[in-house]
Amino acid sequence: MTSIWRKHLLICLFLGLLLIPIYFLDVASMGNGGGNWITLDFKGFIFWTYATFLAIEVVLSSIGVLSFPRAGAPRIHFWAMLFSVILLITAVVVYGRLLRAQAVSVVSPFESATSNPHVR
Repeated sequence: MTSIWRKHLLICLFLGLLLIPIYFLDVASMGNGGGNWITLDFKGFIFWTYATFLAIEVVLSSIGVLSFPRAGAPRIHFWAMLFSVILLITAVVVYGRLLRAQAVSVVSPFESATSNPHVR
């Protein structure tokens, strides 16, 4: 095992072990749920966001270590983290637009009957 892979695995292990305190932070901050009018359950939001970010980052940094072994593990992880955040935000935006497009394309039976002048 070369030195860059050893550093890569140590950084990945450190980032993976950060899931434990992030889980407890998530449980403590999102403990009871919503308010009086609407109860929204955000339990696991911080944890699963970080876990998704970490999964994307590990894949991108592994590809980076394979492609650019002389660049150094910390530099590769920095750029992989940056691209992971960009990919995560892009995925959330695209998913939201797909949901909006799906909601607009679904027409209720009442709307379709009243909008067509030939149907009485």
